[in-house]
Amino acid sequence: MLNAAPVVVGIGLWWTITTFVLVQPRLFPPPQDVLAELLRILSNDGPLGPTYAHAGATLLRLLTAWSIAFVIGTLLGVLAGRRRLVFDFMANPVWIAMSVPSVVWVFILLVLFGIENIVPVSALVLLLTAPVFLGTAEGVRAISKDLLEMCDSYHVRGWQRLTGFYLPSIASYMVANARVSFAYGIRIVLIAEVIGLPNGVGILVAYWSDTLFMAPIVAWGILLTAVGMAVDLLVFGPLQRRIRQESELSR
Repeated sequence: MLNAAPVVVGIGLWWTITTFVLVQPRLFPPPQDVLAELLRILSNDGPLGPTYAHAGATLLRLLTAWSIAFVIGTLLGVLAGRRRLVFDFMANPVWIAMSVPSVVWVFILLVLFGIENIVPVSALVLLLTAPVFLGTAEGVRAISKDLLEMCDSYHVRGWQRLTGFYLPSIASYMVANARVSFAYGIRIVLIAEVIGLPNGVGILVAYWSDTLFMAPIVAWGILLTAVGMAVDLLVFGPLQRRIRQESELSR
């Protein structure tokens, strides 16, 4: 009940302000208008075609980019965590990738590739790889030197060392990286899509923005937030708890 209280209070304030203070429903939609748009979206009715098709295209781009970024960031992070030279070499490119606004990357890639699906996916990969890389490198650096020496004494090398030692040792860091990067991806995927692609939630948001109608934009924001929370609750949360339990049992 306590968790729901801030939400109830927030909705109450929202309704009060948009009903009695900011009485401009198109620009400041009250909760009931946003609810109507939510129901419209869930009924698969949209101005540019079925809403499920747009949502599916956005989620596919997000999952593709997130998966690629997670693999690349993890592999490079393991290498950088073990080799200071690699970390120093990668540090500046990583910070540049994180610091440059997502919309700038989108337009740079747009010039390179034209209006293609590779543009939003590539922009997401660039932006999501960086936090995964940094988190993984930090996790590898935190591994006990005694464990590293034990691996050396048993001559554990290459792929076996990566999959049998490094990845299990940084499992909690990997889940944290996954949670942060996925949430970050949800935040920026729409920006990466607003470039004239034929489908995607970003195109719908741009359409409604051009017509100065905010209710469906807020509705899509709520839905994407719900997707992120559901993934965290059903996937990342249980994984984190399982890793914590196994860690406690192994002590």
